[in-house]
Amino acid sequence: MTAFAESFRRRATGLAGLRELASGILRRMPFKPGETGVASSAAEAFAIGSGVCQDHVHVFLACCRYLGIPARYVSGYVYSPGHAGNHVASHAWAEAWVVDRWRSFDVANDRAAGEDHIKLAIGADYFDASPIRGVRVGGGMESMTAIALVDQAQQ
Repeated sequence: MTAFAESFRRRATGLAGLRELASGILRRMPFKPGETGVASSAAEAFAIGSGVCQDHVHVFLACCRYLGIPARYVSGYVYSPGHAGNHVASHAWAEAWVVDRWRSFDVANDRAAGEDHIKLAIGADYFDASPIRGVRVGGGMESMTAIALVDQAQQ
C-alpha cells in the first residue's frame, strides 16, 4: 500500500491529485460486497483487491496519512435517486484537509460527497465514527431496524 501511495506523492498535495488517488483506489479495489467485514484492516482489504465503502475509505485514509495529509472518516447515509425506490443506504466517505478546508472524497462512488450525502459522524476510522455502537448485556433475542427517509425540498 505504501508503494501505491508513493506513486501519488507529487500530485496528492492538491485537490486534483487526491481525487486521482481516490479514483486509483477504486480501480485497484473495485466495490464488491462480502469480501471484507467491519473488522477488516485497510491492509487486508488492499491485499484482497476489493471491498466496500468503508474499505475504500480506510485505504484512502492510510494513503493520506502516509503522505502526511490530514484525513478523517465520515459515516452517514447516501441517497441514490434513480435506484429502486430512491434508495437510501448507510455509507462512508473520507475528508482530507486541502489548502484551507476539509474536502470530501466518496471513493466508492468516485466523486465528492454532495447534497445526497447525510453526515452522521466524523472520526479517525470506522470505530471512531460508527453510526451504531453499544454493549449488550443479558440473554434473549433482539433485532434492530434503521430507516432513513429523504425528501427533496426547494430552498
